[in-house]
Amino acid sequence: MAKIAIIIGKEFEDAEFQVPYDRLKQAGYIIDLIGLHAAGTIHGRHRKSVVQINVSARVADTDAYDALLIPGGYSPDHLRTDQDIAMFVKSFMNSHKPVAAIGHGPELLIEANNLEGRTLTSSKSVKTDLINAGAIWVDKAMVLDANLITSRGINDLNDFCQAVEEILQDVSVFHSNPQHVSSKDVGDYNPQVEMDNEGFLMNPDEWNDQLAEWLAKKEGLDELNVARWQVIHALRDYYKEHQHVPNFKELCKNAHQTDAYCMERLFDNNGSKAWRIAGLPNPGEEINAYL
Repeated sequence: MAKIAIIIGKEFEDAEFQVPYDRLKQAGYIIDLIGLHAAGTIHGRHRKSVVQINVSARVADTDAYDALLIPGGYSPDHLRTDQDIAMFVKSFMNSHKPVAAIGHGPELLIEANNLEGRTLTSSKSVKTDLINAGAIWVDKAMVLDANLITSRGINDLNDFCQAVEEILQDVSVFHSNPQHVSSKDVGDYNPQVEMDNEGFLMNPDEWNDQLAEWLAKKEGLDELNVARWQVIHALRDYYKEHQHVPNFKELCKNAHQTDAYCMERLFDNNGSKAWRIAGLPNPGEEINAYL
């Protein structure tokens, strides 16, 4: 089961913490509350929720968690100037693991310095700060941009929680799938498969997750994160149904709902690279019309 980090500070928005926390705990996820000081007790801004921090940001390890959740209220403003908090958030954003922020929560993402071109939403009071940080701000109940989930506030909690639960289901599948390994762990794996001189798999039926990781490494990608897997499986599903090449940018965008730049971010704007990793046959000149 996936392990989730929730970054939280004093005067957090009670419902934006409590509702997702309760739903995720009920679903069986492991949750750590990360803040300035371990064992510190903090209250929500409405005094309806009281929580105890169990891990300090100083010792929190990004590798120990599968997703990050950031509730709003005044908490992000209290935390954003702390160097340990900022470094943890930045490390998580760079890991491409799921990050979910609601209300004022996205304010904390500004410290990660990588919001340029990312589409998101938030409380309107931090809209200008996010735009100044390079984000594309939209007024929607929930926005999913690759690994990033954002919502405006407590009125959107149901949409927010549903999106978080859905992306965590993907993470849980990867944890439970023994064939799914990191490209860092492919080691001496040497698949006995036939490929053409352009690196395309001759028999798509020989494809599996471990082979995909090996192909990704050959293509120069460090890992296949959740977002890349979503696109790869979308490519395979499309080909199985239509037997031809899709419009790569549109498919990639649809796989992430709002991310118009995901092919650039995930596969270096190279549809051929994604097609090869997905283990699909050489499409010839047809591919050039859709890149």
